[in-house]
Amino acid sequence: MIEEWKPQTLDLVLSVLIAIGFPFIAQLLYFMTGALIPMLLYYGMAWGISKWRRGSTGYFTKFNDKPPIAFFVNLGVIILSLVFAYSARIVVTNINIIGVILTGLFWASINASSEQILWIFIFEAWDLYPSRTKENKKNLVYSIIGLILFTSFVGLIHIMFWVNFLHVVDSQTIFGSIFVFLTTLSGFLHLVVWRKSNQMIYTFLPHFILNLIPLFWTGFSIIPYLLI
Repeated sequence: MIEEWKPQTLDLVLSVLIAIGFPFIAQLLYFMTGALIPMLLYYGMAWGISKWRRGSTGYFTKFNDKPPIAFFVNLGVIILSLVFAYSARIVVTNINIIGVILTGLFWASINASSEQILWIFIFEAWDLYPSRTKENKKNLVYSIIGLILFTSFVGLIHIMFWVNFLHVVDSQTIFGSIFVFLTTLSGFLHLVVWRKSNQMIYTFLPHFILNLIPLFWTGFSIIPYLLI
């Protein structure tokens, strides 16, 4: 966690509004304008709120001597999920090579570097508030609320927004279902990796691989969905 960050009541309010409200706003905007505007809001909010409320995004903190074990576990989960993603792949019939390249260069990297910033803010706004009780023990009620909000947001943003156009895996198949389970597990591992390393780059790398690799065998391009 970013040292000395002490969430305030405002952070609790923001985390609830974002976790419960933004996925619905993103869906509404997608059907009205396309994916570009909600993505700009999503990523801008991730970086902006983290910098405003926490004072840091977590990408420029000091590196430890070596990555935590949880990072390699998460990497293994992602690699395994890609095996199932390939087995349940949705292949584009008319591939736009330029669109695929642009998707890999820009969307894959921006998405992978931004999403976890907001996910972690939502969780830690509650988990670190209040940080300790008089007995120097964490208040588990706040931690549970943070975990519920974290889970709700990750689930809702995918169900309400990403599923409308990000078609690379058929989740209706058994392999697709396993892929969804493994990537969900990876989402929770991001929290562990962050806590163990205090370095967001270790959450970025597995997520970037997850975003990028399926493009090679699906031919997916995000370009047609940006504006409607």
